[in-house]
Amino acid sequence: MPRKSNKKSSSRKANTNRTRSTDATETTVTRTIVAKPKPVTNVITEEREITTEPEVEIRRPATLSQALTQPPIAVVKPKTTVRKVQRSTRRVA
Repeated sequence: MPRKSNKKSSSRKANTNRTRSTDATETTVTRTIVAKPKPVTNVITEEREITTEPEVEIRRPATLSQALTQPPIAVVKPKTTVRKVQRSTRRVA
């Protein structure tokens, strides 16, 4: 099987030389400078805030006979609440 060559034809080179003009032209090159953004990583920190607050519960007697003999009792229970806080900061990588 014959292989194709990657060489350009000589006629193509000849055509480009003929089409060039000999007139002197002035070309102006303008370049815009764009600041490249630096690579940035997002750092996410997750914290848990655990707070313990007292909660007052009033315990009443269950039946009528208990209600006539026993008074209601106030009980203090610790109530914990957990709250997640996410903070995201950007840092240059």
